[in-house]
Amino acid sequence: MKLQNKILLITGWGVGMEPLQSLKLHLEKAGFKTQLINIFNVFESKFQTKLDLVAEVDVVIGWSLGGQLATQLVDIFYKQTGQTKTLITLASNPCFVANDNWQTAMPTNVFGQFKASFLQNQQATLKRFYYLITLGSSQAKQDWMNVQQIANPPSTELLLEGLQMLEQLNLVDNLKSYPGRQLHLFAEQDNVIPCKIIDNFSNIATENMTYKLLEDATHAFPYLQVERTIEEICQFLTIHQQSS
Repeated sequence: MKLQNKILLITGWGVGMEPLQSLKLHLEKAGFKTQLINIFNVFESKFQTKLDLVAEVDVVIGWSLGGQLATQLVDIFYKQTGQTKTLITLASNPCFVANDNWQTAMPTNVFGQFKASFLQNQQATLKRFYYLITLGSSQAKQDWMNVQQIANPPSTELLLEGLQMLEQLNLVDNLKSYPGRQLHLFAEQDNVIPCKIIDNFSNIATENMTYKLLEDATHAFPYLQVERTIEEICQFLTIHQQSS
């Protein structure tokens, strides 16, 4: 039985790597060698260097946009090599902006307003984004303040590229066809991704796919509820190892 002990962890849009340092630390305490990386542009040629990272790990985990990037990585890696990696996404929508075939996502006009707001005032928009991802927690105001203090967002250029990816990536079919093991965790109090996404997942689920809605959790649960997140991840990976 091959122990799955190497993880590539990808952060989300707008927050930088710092908010996931605690999750990385807890994964390492649980015995998983973990590399944490920032978001990156899947539309550029240097994307190949990220595929090289996938070759070295057993599991790829991503939060929000990072989950889409993780999906893209394992899918392309499989198509290139025939090898599957375990995929875990945290509060991540495979199609972030709604379309006719995937309605449980952010309405096009709302996303357009957010993008326009970011172009006009980056700092104010990031502040509002941190408010949205913590909204719904039992101590939302304190959590909002904490995220603002700990966030270390990447360059404006990369944030704009991230918005482009959120607008254009549609990985629903990729999830349906990917033969590797998958876990998708969603949050009941998510103000960025509709919790009704769980209904859509019931329509695309395969025998390799596990998905779950976490009660009393916000979009920022990988940061705000680290121990709970670790418990879900470790439980899934342990079951996976036992059945390998």
